[in-house]
Amino acid sequence: MRSEKSVEELRAPNIVLLVVDTLRADMGSLEDGSTKTPGFDSLAESGVNFPAAFSHAPMTLPSHASLFSSRAPFETGVLNNWQDIREDLPLLAEWLGRHGYQTRAVVSLGTLDRRDTPALDRGFEQFDQNYWHIDQAPSALARIRATLDKLEGERPFFLFAHFSDPHEPYNLHGESSEEAEVFLDGQLVATLQTSDMSQWREEFELEPGRHELEIKSNAKFRVNAFDWVQEGKYVGATWEEGKVRIPGNRVLLSCVTKTKAPTRIRLWISEAVQTKAEKRARYRSEVSWMDASIAELVQELKTRGIYDNTILVFTSDHGESLGEHGAFGHVQNLYDEMIHVPLVIKPLKGDSRIDTLRSVRETVVAHQDLVPTILELALLPELPGTRGTSLLSEEREALAIAETHKPEANRNLICFRDSEFKLIYNPDDDSFELYDLDQDPRELNNVYESRRSEREKWIEPIKRISSLAQSGAMSEGDVSPETRELLDALGYGGEDE
Repeated sequence: MRSEKSVEELRAPNIVLLVVDTLRADMGSLEDGSTKTPGFDSLAESGVNFPAAFSHAPMTLPSHASLFSSRAPFETGVLNNWQDIREDLPLLAEWLGRHGYQTRAVVSLGTLDRRDTPALDRGFEQFDQNYWHIDQAPSALARIRATLDKLEGERPFFLFAHFSDPHEPYNLHGESSEEAEVFLDGQLVATLQTSDMSQWREEFELEPGRHELEIKSNAKFRVNAFDWVQEGKYVGATWEEGKVRIPGNRVLLSCVTKTKAPTRIRLWISEAVQTKAEKRARYRSEVSWMDASIAELVQELKTRGIYDNTILVFTSDHGESLGEHGAFGHVQNLYDEMIHVPLVIKPLKGDSRIDTLRSVRETVVAHQDLVPTILELALLPELPGTRGTSLLSEEREALAIAETHKPEANRNLICFRDSEFKLIYNPDDDSFELYDLDQDPRELNNVYESRRSEREKWIEPIKRISSLAQSGAMSEGDVSPETRELLDALGYGGEDE
């Protein structure tokens, strides 16, 4: 049901969708409260915090496609990163643009960076992707400020602000100081931090012939990505010692320069983190860094005098496993650590409908419910074909659907989740897992054989959805070597303990 308030009474609301990549709902505290998030806490106090919110996929692009279209992956057809988003799929930015909004985006992760093919940028007047593979919060904040500076007149705006922190590689933000030395043909050309990832770019005038790039450090490091460009063309490198993404203390690459034209070398390296405790500590450090950036962005909106007249939605595209179920990272399963995400919705100041949002804050919320909620709060028409239901509606079914698929995942999985149970279906071997979430919140005891009758009604629908998803699935051959290299660099696929 739409509010009787007029658009004039709500003062043509701005809309900010703030997505932090790879952010767990518990912010990495792992139930011990060790991660302090004053920025998030302050934002939650000015809006409504939904503690049972879930994404539709533990992968960036499928999750975002669902978030922007209000449809689960099996309907969007986006089951893996680097798939095209079909042109007939209605998306939020395009819809808002048709209704008079300025549409702006600032993104910071390679899996959202699509320059030549149908992607999430459809409908945006500006889609800032001025970075290489991954951008850290200070740089993203600077680009967001520049984007806000370019807003035109009194027209309302939609801003999609995307932060990569705390996506892998996890940084320590000054808490440690390991370095690596970079040598070109035996000459020291750079000393780079590895505890905090470094992205280094330099141009050289090199004579034609073979050249060597050596990187060495006392601490193990990873080369996440490397390129050597001459006359606008990528020159292939030979890994004489070491390999991309494989930890080591020394890497040696060789490249052949055919002319004396300027040669650009670009390198992205980070420290290789070994233990479970180190990974968790670094993740928490990243969350604290992110939290400070969120507080800074909110203050920026307040300083510009636009915070009160802005609908702000804060969430994450997916979570991150920090050792649960024998895994680190995301993509590979559908347990809550990978799909349970934070969610705060802040309506306009003075909008009485905040009480309705508060009344349903404990219910299960799926990402597909966010677009209908945003549009209803803004008194705008519904996006065509949406599957979610506004949180302001009196007729909501509190059910979340999530999916992960080959080839990025090792297996195809679909799950249904409500406040009491989760059912996970593996079509590859026609098997099920059922978890009693009240008694077993960590999803360790599969009770499918003894208690399947309690969610019998889910079994056939979940099989049908799995069949629909597989009809549009990718194969490994659909992923180019360049795309596979970048996905590996960004840590997609996760890793076992």
